[in-house]
Amino acid sequence: MKRVLLINNIPAPYFEPLFARLGAERDWSLTVCYTSTWNANAGWIETPINETPHRTIILDRARPWLTRLVGSTRSAGISLTAELWRERPEYVISYGYTLLPQFVAIIWSVLTGTPFAVVGDANIYDDRAAGGRRTVKKAWLEWVVRRASALIAIGTANRMFWEKYGAQREQLFEARYAVNNDYFARAVEVEGAAAGDLLRRWGFEGKVVFLFVGRLVGRKNVDLLVRAIRELAYENVALVIAGDGEERAALETLAAGDSRVVFTGAVAQMALPQYYALADALVLPARDEPWGLVVNEAMAAGLAVIAHRHCGAAVDLVGPDNGVALETFTVAELTEALRDVACDRERRLEMRARSREKIAEWSIEGAARGIVEAVTRSSEGRVERPAGAAVGEVK
Repeated sequence: MKRVLLINNIPAPYFEPLFARLGAERDWSLTVCYTSTWNANAGWIETPINETPHRTIILDRARPWLTRLVGSTRSAGISLTAELWRERPEYVISYGYTLLPQFVAIIWSVLTGTPFAVVGDANIYDDRAAGGRRTVKKAWLEWVVRRASALIAIGTANRMFWEKYGAQREQLFEARYAVNNDYFARAVEVEGAAAGDLLRRWGFEGKVVFLFVGRLVGRKNVDLLVRAIRELAYENVALVIAGDGEERAALETLAAGDSRVVFTGAVAQMALPQYYALADALVLPARDEPWGLVVNEAMAAGLAVIAHRHCGAAVDLVGPDNGVALETFTVAELTEALRDVACDRERRLEMRARSREKIAEWSIEGAARGIVEAVTRSSEGRVERPAGAAVGEVK
């Protein structure tokens, strides 16, 4: 059995199916280490860790006395160091490269000669660090890339990011960022009646419903969306904003008096299908969005998508066939995009159908196969691929 250790920040609901699939891999003994169970930047309501086919360690709980003494992050780094030396994994997979536990995993791998892979959602279009921070980031990433056995690209903008820091052809593998498509496709069918009840309660029956899902923070540009809806002089449109955050009060003030806009507050991950079921299109006008898995979820649920073209998911998944890829962060362009989707019913239905077709190629099984291939092929060092073999290209 190959001993594989995977380090990630916190248990995220969208990673659970992927890690469960990896844990069931034949000939693998997988240990998943999380830095903590939770942090303030999570964009969902905290959910319990389900039983998994792999070993799971919450690092900052491994030594509670140490966490109380030095804090969660340092305690996690120390606990991970102890775990690595005790278990001596044969391969390490690090989700991320900036926090102390990931730093520990990478340095340990280099010092012991253990092959390692790095995965992350970094997006070349969001890579805008400046000054001293830029210098340090560049030096660290180039050092990591030179020593990594594999760099796992989740999409086109992510692959371009790794290439920017010197990734070589033989290091790059593809594991497309994915959610459980079948779950969301089934769940929206199950939630149809509940979604209909909400539409009646809000007076949205027969309207074209736009949906935003996520944290209400500045970089998400939800204010642009509220302003754009208010610019539309149509009564047959509505906007549902599912989420909570520091911008909520200001956004509610901005939307005051417009009965076409509803705020749901925080929504648990398991409750999201109800909102996808009542909507026609997801809108994600965010700036600095490394990926945006709500796009995957919405497409699996059969929604059209409006998102900025530099959103990681939009680079690969959003086009004229299933939505609108925005060029700017302006109210005018967003208003026009909403109008285009709202005013052409036949085209809107085609977009929704096309979303489901496109996202079918971005599956948990496909992502797992990509990670397994990366581990297998790079376990003995950098392995040249056969001529003509695919090298992490995302189409």
